[in-house]
Formats: sequence, C-alpha cells, structure tokens
Amino acid sequence: MAWLRTLSCLVAAGSGLLVTSCPFDRSDGAVRVEISAPSLASAATLPPEPPPAAPEPLKTAEEPVSTDGEVELVALRPDDREGDESTEATSGATHGQADEADEGDEADEADEADEADEADEADSGRSVAAHPYHPDFGVDPERALTAIRKETYVFAQPSWRSTKLGYLRAGAVVKRAAEPIKRARDCRAGWYQVEPQGYVCAGNTASIDIQDPIAVAARQMPDRAEGLPYAYGISRYPTPPFYTKLPSEKDQRRVEPNLSRLKAHGARSWDAEVFDEVPEFLLGNKQAPTLTGRPHGRGTVYSGRALPKSGFAFLRLFESEGRRFGLSTDMAIMPLDRMKLVRPSEFHGVNVTGVGLPVAFNRARVAVLFAGDPKTGLKQERLLGYREALKLTGKSVGLGGGRYLETRDGFWVKDESLTKIDPMKKVPGWATPGRTWIEVSILKQTLVAYVGTKPVYATLVSTGADGLGDPKETHSTVRGQFLIHTKHVSVTMSGDEAGDEFDLRDVPYVQYFTEGYAFHAAYWHDSFGKPRSHGCINLSPEDARWLFQWSDPPVPPKWHGAMSLRDGTLVHIHP
Repeated sequence: MAWLRTLSCLVAAGSGLLVTSCPFDRSDGAVRVEISAPSLASAATLPPEPPPAAPEPLKTAEEPVSTDGEVELVALRPDDREGDESTEATSGATHGQADEADEGDEADEADEADEADEADEADSGRSVAAHPYHPDFGVDPERALTAIRKETYVFAQPSWRSTKLGYLRAGAVVKRAAEPIKRARDCRAGWYQVEPQGYVCAGNTASIDIQDPIAVAARQMPDRAEGLPYAYGISRYPTPPFYTKLPSEKDQRRVEPNLSRLKAHGARSWDAEVFDEVPEFLLGNKQAPTLTGRPHGRGTVYSGRALPKSGFAFLRLFESEGRRFGLSTDMAIMPLDRMKLVRPSEFHGVNVTGVGLPVAFNRARVAVLFAGDPKTGLKQERLLGYREALKLTGKSVGLGGGRYLETRDGFWVKDESLTKIDPMKKVPGWATPGRTWIEVSILKQTLVAYVGTKPVYATLVSTGADGLGDPKETHSTVRGQFLIHTKHVSVTMSGDEAGDEFDLRDVPYVQYFTEGYAFHAAYWHDSFGKPRSHGCINLSPEDARWLFQWSDPPVPPKWHGAMSLRDGTLVHIHP
C-alpha cells in the first residue's frame, strides 16, 4: 500500500511546512510528494553559522527578552479545570445521532441542497462559536512586525541557516526591536529580534508596515480559546468554487450551474455566525490578495473548485447582493450555500488532577446510574449520557452475575459497556517528577496525560481504522515511544490516493511526534472512542485544544507553530 495511504494525515505538499522525515520518493515509485519549502525538522539539522556578537536585548515593559538561541519558551498551561458535572457529561441523544451519521465518508458530498437544509434544521439547536473580525492586534505600530506569507519563520539566530523555532501566519503582529540587528545581502531590510524570542527577516515574508495589504486582509487570528479556532465549513455537492474576487451575478452564473436553485436554498446552517461588511480590499472589483507573493491575473475570476471531501476555515464572513461568502485562510472567496457549517463535537474528556484513576466512559446508548447499595438494594438515579465520564473509587461489588462499580460521588454503575481506564500497574522509567507524557491505548481507544506519575487528564480518541495492523501497509497507528517535535495551531492535511482523495484545510491543534503521525482535532467526524483515522490520533476539538496548550513544546501567543527536537512531551502508544 502506498506510503501516503499509511501517512495520509500529512500536511499538504503545497503548504511549505511538511514536517516529516519519511522517504516520500520511494524506490518503488508508488508515491512522490513534492516539497515546496524546507521543513522545520529538516532545517534544524543544518549546521548553523557562527553566532553573531551578542545584540542588545529587546526591552519590554515587563522584562528583557534573552537573545540566547537556547532559551526555552515559557510553557503555556491552561488552568487545571476540574469542570462541574454538567460539563463533564455529554448528551446521549445528540452524540448518538452524530456518531451514527459520521460512520460514512468524512465529508458528505452526496447531499443535495434540500436534504442538507433538512439536516441543518435538525441540528440547529447545537451551539457554535462565532468568529467576528477583530482588527486590534495590541502592539505599538512603531515596534511591530507583521507576517505576510502563509509561513513566516522565526529563527534562533539572524541567519537563514539557523535553527527554526517556529513560524507566524500571515496577518500575525508581534513586537520587534526598534532597529534591525543585522543586514545582509539575503535580508536587505534587516533581521529583527521579536518577542518572545528569535529573529525574523523583514522582506518577502514579513514587513514592519502593519498596513501591508496582505497583512490587513489576513489579520483575523485563530481563537485558541475555542475548540475550533476559526469558523469551518464542509463542502457540499456540487462543491464550491474558489473565486479570486467578489464575483458578479454574471460570473457566478458562468462558473456555477443551477445557481438560482443553490441561492434559493441559501446557507441556513450559517445563521449563528457573525457576518461583516464586504472587506474594503475586495470592493471595486479588486482581486483578493495572495499569500504566495504572486498576484492573480487581472482577468481571473476563479482558480479552481473544492474536492468532494474537503473542509475549510474562514477569516471573514460577509454578504454581497443577498448571497453569503467566506474568505478562507488561503484568501479564496467561497459561497457558503455550497458548504455546511461545522458544529464541533460536544464531547470532551475529564480532568483527573488530584483525583487520579480509575475513570470510565459510558459506551452504551442506554445506561443507568444507581443510588443505594448493591448489597441492600439499588434504585435508578438517572440515565447516563453517551460517553459520559465517571470518576471511580476502585471499589466494585458482584451482584446477580454482574459487577457494579462505585463512583466518587457515591453512586453505582454496572460494569458493562464501559471503557475503563485503570491506574498504571508498573511505573515506566520516563515517568520522572515534572515530566509530561501521554499514554495512548489502541485497543481501548483512550488517552491519559501524565505529569510524572500523576494522571491529569483522560479522554477517548480515534486511532487508525485498521487497529493493530502494520502501519506501513494499513490505516493503523504506529506504536512505541516518541517525542512531540512540531506543533501547528492549524495546518492542511490531504491525501491523493485514488478513490480516497481528501483536502482538509486548517486541521486544528496538530502535534507531530514521528514521521507523518500526529495528535489533532477532527472537525469532520464525531466517532471518538472508535478507530477511525488514517493513522493519526484524532481528538475532539476541545480535547485537542487542551492537549495542545498543555504539552511541550509550547507555541507562543500570536505564533502559529513551534518546534523542538529534544524538549517535547513524550508519547507512549501501545496496544
């Protein structure tokens, strides 16, 4: 089976940030992926130039930023949220419907418009976060640097051959030193020290002018407080075109057959979102900017069409002449009546800090929590939600051929249709005080995050669809011990295997730990607790966000990605 099938959660080759070390150009000629730019991982292996003389530190109101390339970033830890019982339990009916619906393809390309509208109305009660446009970037314009490309790299030293610490995405604005630390033939505008550390070359990928047209167009930043950092849409059939400018009625009729019928059905699933005015940079028949540095041709109207299995994230949502459009993170203008708004899974795991294991997740559609005592009599307390988390004491009582487990709040649950996570029986050598590590069980479809020997978070995941198969030949998850080395707030994942093509833009909270394998949120399914992926470890959006914020290496605020080849959180994956 082709290598890409094994590692089909890879970053799209065109993204310029393919962070794998696997041999894509195989001798059997099965698969070849062209890499358009060096990866973070590969750049880290280049021999650095001799370090320059120590520059003056970048002064801030709080403290100076070190210029030492080896300074570690401060880990960004979320609050240890115990979470009340109402948020730890999930709705059985809602998740049951979503889970069954997602057993098919990741994107339902066969939906006709009328069927899709009925589905929109059916789940319109589920909440979805709005992502309005926020132009405030909170940095003094005279001391600001802004990214103007999809990836603007931050280096440990002012040199293109230095170690890459991470990158900014177009539109991001960070504080910089007042003057460049170094000018060179390959960086005539100068290298600037930026917060919280590192250096960026002003020029083709970054600018000290915060009013740069590309930066202004892309200024909506991902919301890292949400499980989905952008507003997302999944393609319907026929799939949406990528307009390069705001299309006229004539343009739309030429590009989109059956336009009247499409517009009549509208984009009802998007009613919960916040719509802005048409962006000023699109008025007057102007072309949308690009993130490549190469503008669209003056006569261009559209640049292609989405794949049937595809998803997109949007920077802006706006309405023009009665039709709703979204501006994607790639600066494509897309009609929203050809897409369905993604409503994130409501499932999430449970914080076990200070409580510990065991915990269990209810996997039955109908299950009961009991009050009383198994020896003297039990009575129904309430129904359990599907995938509801239960913190257990470890005490159990056999009764009538079954076994009942005691919960920490004094109730009892029958030990059937439960996914139970027990305390570790043998402490691994890497569980040293203060060290973060993650345990994943493929057979149980569970994940536990630890600090040393203490568990802090437990949840359900979706690993490779082929279980314990050979990861090189099947859709199975690799097993062993690894380190998280590269993290992206969001990044494109795609596959071009015949019959299984997909294009999922801005997959949230991606954490690579070996080759093309990563933890990441899945916004296209709600099957957490069942094998489902092509090899990566899928998490619900909220769980992926929590794990991303908790693990190492940290991604500084306003950065879109970071990497470290030696200081990442350890990952232990076993049957």
